[in-house]
Amino acid sequence: MLLSLVHSIRFDFENPVFLDPIWLRMRPRTDPSQTLLSFRMESLPDPGRIEPVTDLDGNSLSRLWYGGDHRTLILKTTSLVRTLRSNPFDFLFHHPRGSTLPMAYPPRTLPLISPYLKPEPSSEKGPLFRKFVNHLQEVSLMETIPFLVALARHIRESLSNQFREEGPPRSPEETLKEGSGSCRDFALLAMEACRAMNIAARFTSGYHLPSSPIPHSLHAWAEAYLPEIGWRGIDPSEGLLTADRHVALVSSADPFLTLPTEGTFRGPGSSTLNAFVRIEPLPDPEGIPAPQSNLNDGPTREYPGTPLSGASGQSSGPPL
Repeated sequence: MLLSLVHSIRFDFENPVFLDPIWLRMRPRTDPSQTLLSFRMESLPDPGRIEPVTDLDGNSLSRLWYGGDHRTLILKTTSLVRTLRSNPFDFLFHHPRGSTLPMAYPPRTLPLISPYLKPEPSSEKGPLFRKFVNHLQEVSLMETIPFLVALARHIRESLSNQFREEGPPRSPEETLKEGSGSCRDFALLAMEACRAMNIAARFTSGYHLPSSPIPHSLHAWAEAYLPEIGWRGIDPSEGLLTADRHVALVSSADPFLTLPTEGTFRGPGSSTLNAFVRIEPLPDPEGIPAPQSNLNDGPTREYPGTPLSGASGQSSGPPL
């Protein structure tokens, strides 16, 4: 599927401020599930310097340097991506250790994946989480793929999807207690459920074509590392394993490191953030024609009192 992606973030400051270097994580990656065909980044004001950076997870970041004082910062990216995986189950396990749980990784792999096996420090896990995992163990018969499928479906069917503009992902226990959550809450819940079964997992930020007519927005899901197979996406908001309707930007064991922007400013006063995302399927001359979408452009969303407030606020357009 060929997808045209537009993502813009606008910060308005109450008073002129000096912008410290800003990390930008809005460039789609290229991997076996997707190919980045073109990418353009625009900024107002113009940065005096742009530094391309590859982080520990292989994500493509940019560090933007600005001079002078400014009352507005606008960042816009335009991307063309071809998604390649129409079947999320297009793999076979050669060794039986990958198909049963708890997961067993080759000894040489363990030091590399240990950050993805370590539970989040802030992820409270109480009786609701233990009951949640026990249910998945029972219905999956401790088999890897049935566990991942049941995990995505169970979150989708048992919890209500909630739009929440601000704040980090809630702990699994809090999400289960509330009975609802945002995509980032569900992604963290899925991550921690995987880790409870010794499946390495990470947090992913990106875009998706939703199954229902909702406004386009930045999205979050989890990825699990399967021996011999690699990273595979699990989207509990949609109740499925990811395929050609998802475009990944960045992934990390730490959800904070997937925020689209990160930085600080110097100066008094508060700020507001407005974000806009548009995802458009295009006819693909090298593949099957993309389905027609009747979804309208997502509305511009305003986040009053965003983390970019105060003398050293964090610049973050959160996964919605």
